Amino acid sequence: MSEPRAPAVQGFHAWDLVLVFALTAIALVGWSSTYRGAGWFVAGGLAALAGAVIAFVVVSLRGGVEIVSLLLLVVYYLVSGPIVDGSLRLDGLRTLENGIRANVEGWPILLGTHPPVDAEGAVLLAPVLLCLVSAGMGAATALRGTRVAWPLVPPTMMLGSVLLLAQPEPVSVLLQGVGYGALAMLWMRLRGLRVDETAHGRDPARLWRLGGSVVIVVVTALVAGVLADTTEPGERLLLSRSLAAYDVGAVRTPLDGFRDYTRQRDKPSGNVFDVRLFEVEGAPAGTRVRLAALDTYDGSRWKASNDTDPSRHDDRFLMLSSTITNPARGREVAVTITPSARYTLPWVPMVGALQSFEFLGRARKDARTHLRYNPATQTGVMDDRLEENDSYRFTTRLTGGLLKPRMEPSGLWDQAVYDAGAFLQPAVNTWSAGAYGQVDALMRVAARLKKEGRYSDGYADWESVYLPGHSESRLGDDFLFEVPSVGNDEQYAAVIALMATRLGFPARVVVGAVVPESGVVRGRDVEAWVEVRISDGSWRTLPTESFMGRRPPKREDSRGGSTGVRHFPPPIPEQQPPAQPEQQPQPDPPQEEEEPDEESDSGGGVPWRLVLLLLLGGLLVAVPLAKAVRQRRRLGARRVTARYAGAWAELIDRARDLGTPVPDGLTRPAEARALGARLAEVGEGEQGSVLTLAQEADARIFGADEPAPADAAAFWDLVRDQRSGLAADVPLRRRLWAVFNPASLRRPRPPGGL
Repeated sequence: MSEPRAPAVQGFHAWDLVLVFALTAIALVGWSSTYRGAGWFVAGGLAALAGAVIAFVVVSLRGGVEIVSLLLLVVYYLVSGPIVDGSLRLDGLRTLENGIRANVEGWPILLGTHPPVDAEGAVLLAPVLLCLVSAGMGAATALRGTRVAWPLVPPTMMLGSVLLLAQPEPVSVLLQGVGYGALAMLWMRLRGLRVDETAHGRDPARLWRLGGSVVIVVVTALVAGVLADTTEPGERLLLSRSLAAYDVGAVRTPLDGFRDYTRQRDKPSGNVFDVRLFEVEGAPAGTRVRLAALDTYDGSRWKASNDTDPSRHDDRFLMLSSTITNPARGREVAVTITPSARYTLPWVPMVGALQSFEFLGRARKDARTHLRYNPATQTGVMDDRLEENDSYRFTTRLTGGLLKPRMEPSGLWDQAVYDAGAFLQPAVNTWSAGAYGQVDALMRVAARLKKEGRYSDGYADWESVYLPGHSESRLGDDFLFEVPSVGNDEQYAAVIALMATRLGFPARVVVGAVVPESGVVRGRDVEAWVEVRISDGSWRTLPTESFMGRRPPKREDSRGGSTGVRHFPPPIPEQQPPAQPEQQPQPDPPQEEEEPDEESDSGGGVPWRLVLLLLLGGLLVAVPLAKAVRQRRRLGARRVTARYAGAWAELIDRARDLGTPVPDGLTRPAEARALGARLAEVGEGEQGSVLTLAQEADARIFGADEPAPADAAAFWDLVRDQRSGLAADVPLRRRLWAVFNPASLRRPRPPGGL
């Protein structure tokens, strides 16, 4: 009869349980920006502890890893129901059924909710499941097997899962990258030493080996930590970004039905011109409350959309918890909005950048599950509609403000929207002529549109020719190119947003209202304005009154639809800069190979030939490396003016390395004249271009304003071209020597010096 099989690693090893628990906890920390509160961490920690205990008990009873995995699965489904119900009371099969259903519903809620997610209900199952499996399977593998690295697989898979399910920015590269890796290396080393002792007996140098391993791990962790602190995190795969967000583009917008808020004959069904829509409390009078921000135009209509802001990861219509991570600067206020029975839109009135949100007592219990919010556009929408009792309260920061003349546009405009507005380019060119900047151009276009335009909601019989809509044909031939241009907020806001995009501004149409003193918003208060994005990333308002007046059209203008067609000069084709001759990259100078020494080293001992080769190679590499480091430091200087000084110094250093003497202690123009005179003597260049660079550098360095980084980068490009020109007619020998010439690393003599 064979003896019972014993574990390959004899005895109870507390380090295995402690380290697998620690690695699981480090992986779990990756969700700290995903969840709100500490409940998720407590639940995950208890699950990890339970998994480790189950593994220890099963292995102690000679059970295998397969039994551990089965028990973990059973325990998970048994606790799922109470976790979802938030109660330890068991209700038979109903509790088990709730747990099973929550495993299907909980993951979409976790991935489809803006962080932080409230740590309650079905969303707690994710940390419980991953921690239970990670700690349980990791401990079982460690206690049962001799493979050094196998126990790392479960916690490492958990770490990958957390990163896949968490937010774009890692919680801590130092902890989850460096810390996890260092702890994993230490655990592998401990297990390796223990397995060796089991096979070959106790190693007398065990403590020295363990100490050396700890030193290596610490040094590696320190180096990796330094690198982690100086490296920007790159993009990584996120499961939440691969799932489809709420299809808000199919929802009818307030701009589509804007005439419902205007005075109409016979008060057609759905018209709410005189109707109380909702009441706003807590927001100062004059604050803009928005119904919808529309940031996509497809040629037929402006609509809301997902994934339209390349600078953000949260630009999607997702579910909301009680709070949201939405950094913004501005005054914080608490606002309560009470919709009336006549407010039948799915769009949820919002103010500013939302920070927290809750439906009040009389609201339906599942109201929050129907709400979707996009923090990039500060817009909320229900997947059904707001009902009369769906009152809600939220805290928010009042952001934005009016567009001002000295502001600059952001460069993050949407190419599709820009292309869709191409039919308006003749008007943009004509009306913005003479502008001194892009904001001034937009103001000129808005003022001209207000001057040329007339206002009509189609109220009178004779105004029926002025149709609703904001398609390309309605905005072009039937509005802007028609004399007079007649429309209401819908046409004016839609066309000015497209024209702003053609002027280089990211633009969107916003439908909402300015909060009156009473706080009661009626249909007549609803208007459409335009928001444009400026260089600091914020959105600024172009108010309705800046581009739309209230002068009605003349009755005789409606006969035949218009009195004429507004003509604009054809757009001037964009002039492409002449193609520059492609610069041929200078080949790296070949490293001169050492001639083999005919005389062989006598005897053994130190290989002097190898040492000399290494020293010579080090010397050859040292000078180019020092120059590369110097150039990198100059190019990346913190002060932009220092980048100009560094670029000029690079040009002078290049000349010195090529053998052209430039004395030290001169001003930049004097250095330019000295260099230009020398180049003219040998027929290798012109003084004018070098002098221009020197004067440009001085103007930027000693100017009153700090130059822009982009201008400094352009100056570096000019200097690089000039540096290439310095070596154009230089013999190959001198060009090769310039790479290794240390002349520019030494301080040159001043003029007249000894």
